[in-house]
Amino acid sequence: MSRFLNKKEEVIDLKLTSYGKYLLSIGSFKPVYYAFYDDNVLYDSQYAERTETQNEARKRIKEDTQYLEGLVLFEDLEKKVMRKDESELNYFQIDIIPTKEVPRKDIFRFDQALGDAFLQGETQQAPAWKVVALQAAISSSTFFDVRNNTRVPQINISASYVLKTMPFSDYQSANFNSTDPRKHTLVTPEFADRKVIYLETQDPLIYVEEANTELLVENYDVEVFEILDTTETVDTLRRIYFDQTTPQIVDGFMVSPNAPQQPNESDNNPIEYGDGFSTVEFIPTGSVAYYWDFLKDTQIDRKVACKAASRFNKESYYVDLDFDCDLTKEEDLFFDIYGQATEPEICQD
Repeated sequence: MSRFLNKKEEVIDLKLTSYGKYLLSIGSFKPVYYAFYDDNVLYDSQYAERTETQNEARKRIKEDTQYLEGLVLFEDLEKKVMRKDESELNYFQIDIIPTKEVPRKDIFRFDQALGDAFLQGETQQAPAWKVVALQAAISSSTFFDVRNNTRVPQINISASYVLKTMPFSDYQSANFNSTDPRKHTLVTPEFADRKVIYLETQDPLIYVEEANTELLVENYDVEVFEILDTTETVDTLRRIYFDQTTPQIVDGFMVSPNAPQQPNESDNNPIEYGDGFSTVEFIPTGSVAYYWDFLKDTQIDRKVACKAASRFNKESYYVDLDFDCDLTKEEDLFFDIYGQATEPEICQD
């Protein structure tokens, strides 16, 4: 049962679900973001078969409309029944405290959160994403994921890897100074006809920018999911994690006597992976690095990114990278601490 909110005394109505209270009780409740929704607000009164002016609509929404407090779906743990199978019921054992049982997660779906916008920006421009495929072209895109019934935009990119042949001398001359290790590993030995077979890769290189909004955080998160099974109606997904290591220094205090080592993907032991806020134990196949390498920002090859950016900037895409793309500058092979191109005094007339 709920009640109407008192607008004069209650500004924000915040309630925890049963699962939220459980996380709070064990010290694992760590909220990281929040969002506002206006699904309960009727902005256009024509949908209610009435007409009004803009001033009347403002008064109706802010003053004349009553709003209910937050409704929380909860389940008493003391009345929870533990099922072993369909034919057997197992109630709480004597030595188990009911409040220590983990309640089920309350799944709520909110698809239309209010987005951030520039305070003094264009009023007719909504927050948006600009996605440019610098390598491996975008094949298709949809605004709505129809298969899984989620309001998540879908961008499909196909990466092509082609086997080609080339004379061994030409391949060696072209990739002799290459810093990409795959140029030396994804190639066969020289055959009798003096040729080699190599793999030409087209790795996806994507430029993503959040436009028309205030950047309230340093960056955005990337989550990776593996499709385990696909049916006609829904996909079965499994989240895989990036490598997570505990830092040696936290808030100026040393929490580990030695610097943590990066986990070895070839080990058979479970490896700890996390999303920055919690850690979960997975076998090595639960790591993103087990499937492919993910490079971001300055980790990307500067020459490849700048070459692609210059090509798209000529087509008015305005790809703004975070590092200098002046490839004409050549660094000195030998650095003179006393200046550049100096001449010893003994050599001067």
